[in-house]
Amino acid sequence: MLNSISERRIKLKDRYKLYLEVPEKDYLMIYNNEISVENARDVLTQFLKYHQDDGRIENTQVNHDRNNHSINIEADLVYLGNDHTNPKNIPPYLNH
Repeated sequence: MLNSISERRIKLKDRYKLYLEVPEKDYLMIYNNEISVENARDVLTQFLKYHQDDGRIENTQVNHDRNNHSINIEADLVYLGNDHTNPKNIPPYLNH
């Protein structure tokens, strides 16, 4: 699933706005048809780990775009004051 996510970032004054577009079928299969901010934060966390990105996630929002067959996740990424973190393994449920 992580390879099929489209991302867009916009630089703001003290953070980045991150937009992820996740294929509907992948998201719904992995998260048992439950669209929630908690699951969206899991996607964000795993996506950032996969790309070894140390941004801190804030202000997560999720929207189901049925016309486009996608789950759209929006969040702020904060980098100021972050420490470098060690890469983590990706959970098997996201490795398909």
